[in-house]
Amino acid sequence: MTTMEKWEKSVQSLAGKHWLTPDADQSASHFGYPPDHDAAAEKVVKHEVRGDTAVVETELIQQGSPTFYEYQLKLDNGDWRIASMMRFYDREEKQAFDEAETRSLLEKASFAADLSPPEKGDEPNCEVLFEDVRVVKGTLMEKEGKIRVLKVGKLSLPSGTIIARDFGYSPEEARPLSLKVQPGEYEVEACVLERRVAAMRVLFASSDQKPFVYRQAVTVDGGSSIIGVDAGNVAICDGQAYMSRTRRNHEREYQEWVEKTLARAPGSPDLTFLKLGDLPQNTAVVSGSGYGDGGYPAYWVFDAKNKLLAFVIDFQIAAEKLYRVVKVPWKSGLSGIVHKEPECAIEVERATGVVVRGSNVSEARWLDAAGGVVATSHQFASSHSHDEQTFSVDFERLDRDAVTLEIKIYTGFRNNR
Repeated sequence: MTTMEKWEKSVQSLAGKHWLTPDADQSASHFGYPPDHDAAAEKVVKHEVRGDTAVVETELIQQGSPTFYEYQLKLDNGDWRIASMMRFYDREEKQAFDEAETRSLLEKASFAADLSPPEKGDEPNCEVLFEDVRVVKGTLMEKEGKIRVLKVGKLSLPSGTIIARDFGYSPEEARPLSLKVQPGEYEVEACVLERRVAAMRVLFASSDQKPFVYRQAVTVDGGSSIIGVDAGNVAICDGQAYMSRTRRNHEREYQEWVEKTLARAPGSPDLTFLKLGDLPQNTAVVSGSGYGDGGYPAYWVFDAKNKLLAFVIDFQIAAEKLYRVVKVPWKSGLSGIVHKEPECAIEVERATGVVVRGSNVSEARWLDAAGGVVATSHQFASSHSHDEQTFSVDFERLDRDAVTLEIKIYTGFRNNR
């Protein structure tokens, strides 16, 4: 029996006496040193009883730093049992942003923000993602699939500002998007492919005035329109509602999203509305991020007459990735810089390997005279530094069999036309 198995067995009977249900029990995850809980050092600092429910807060100081635990209790057959537990590192009233900082950041959003076009090579054309029953085939899809468009509910934006980010991130680094919209409630739609949310958008208006124009949805401080994801989700929130909460409320609402996601019926779309802070309306919608963690582009969509139509986040399931190929003759003893252009440079260093410079380089392949693959960069050990990759290649084999080096360079994406 492993140490972890012994630990889980030792706490099983204890947990059965104190937790409301086996699913609620979090004891087994608290194995380590110093311990997450210490009966001698963990002190009750606050409690509140409301009928058959109660909230108990404790404080544990270790190595000079406080940790706070909030226990939700439920009266069950005459015994108080733990329904849930949350851990915090800040006192209750600690704000993620003070009022002056919130006001300053929100005031930077403008109805006339300067917006850049998509990155060179990108063709978002996300409107095709919201054509119900359209059949698409993205680069990462195993087979073509039929789009299902769902109207999932209304998002309230009382401040007219938007924050879009992974809801699992700490709130302090959040920044509103630079473009402000008219305050109001707006329809949210989801594009579903392969039982995943492939894109979601907030609709501000409709129009048949094509071509539609896309602009990068950057933040007020010039932050990227690519939304980084580490917890498998992206949230679209009213800016003021998001920034006016305590850090603890952020943690509580994140946990609420987790619980609602786990309780979702099989086959239902991975979208959840939340009421942030004390506001009664849905001021956030959280979506699963397609295939999971990564970086996903966000755009403002306008019609041909510059009317704002939508804010859209593309999780790239239906995206066709675009590449071009650079071919370099390969011969025995080849050495030095063998190819150079603004986006890519290739240098052969006999002592170390083949060095490829360029942030968009996807793959290197060596081909024989008949066009067959002798080797690929994925077969060789490599080291990375910024936009430089060094491959420790088998020069003897390549000099004997290869006549061409191909470099595959990512140039952008487009959604299924």
